[in-house]
Amino acid sequence: MKRIIFTGKGGVGKTTILSNLARLLARDGYRVLVIDCDPSMNLAMSLGIPISEVVSLAGDKSHLQEKLGGGVGEHANHGLEDTDDSLEEFIVQACDGVKLIVMGTIPFGGAGCLCAPISLVKLLVNYLASGPDENDFIFVDSQAGVEIFGRGLASEFDISFVITEPTPKSLEVAKHGLRLAKDLGVKRQIAIVNKVELEEDLSCAVQELNLFADQILSVGYDRSVIEADKKGALLLDNVPWTSALSDILRIKKCMLGDV
Repeated sequence: MKRIIFTGKGGVGKTTILSNLARLLARDGYRVLVIDCDPSMNLAMSLGIPISEVVSLAGDKSHLQEKLGGGVGEHANHGLEDTDDSLEEFIVQACDGVKLIVMGTIPFGGAGCLCAPISLVKLLVNYLASGPDENDFIFVDSQAGVEIFGRGLASEFDISFVITEPTPKSLEVAKHGLRLAKDLGVKRQIAIVNKVELEEDLSCAVQELNLFADQILSVGYDRSVIEADKKGALLLDNVPWTSALSDILRIKKCMLGDV
């Protein structure tokens, strides 16, 4: 099982890339579980799921955290016979067989931070990694920015995908994220420069990221992505021939080691 985290500055397109990559892998027969840790909770819609159908981890009523807290490491799967049953409450079936778990969001003003739900996600990922291989990939969609690395969630993950636009502010966030992922022992650092319009912009971005990433890929600017988003339509279903999806297919091949 491969554990992969997606991060980047807000608005860079990480949810679009993640959701389509997850579906493309599922169509190839891989078992993909996606965990949405972004409090904006847009990933469900990107996978064709109405938000009304989601039961979030932040609203945990089944004491999942207590069960997982005693079920990692050498104690995994001992005395936790009902943990999987509790977990099923939070798993939603999305397009193409992708499974989704949503961390949740802040319920009201003054409710505090999301530290506890993020800790629960960390326990959950450790639990899934220590048990039988029921998933080929676990994707984690992080909140915007790099805070999630400070929580140690991606410790010893297999891949960190850091999404960035070819702009100075976005690239600075990307470089910081790549550094933090390396600190956590993530095995492979891949930067994706998204919304590229000019070759010179990509060249400048590559120069900025070259010392921090093991690999740098790109997705070209594609008006179809914006038009689909305006309509609330899923890119892969409505415009499967679009150039952005061709670039995401290339990312999939790279991730699988085919190129």
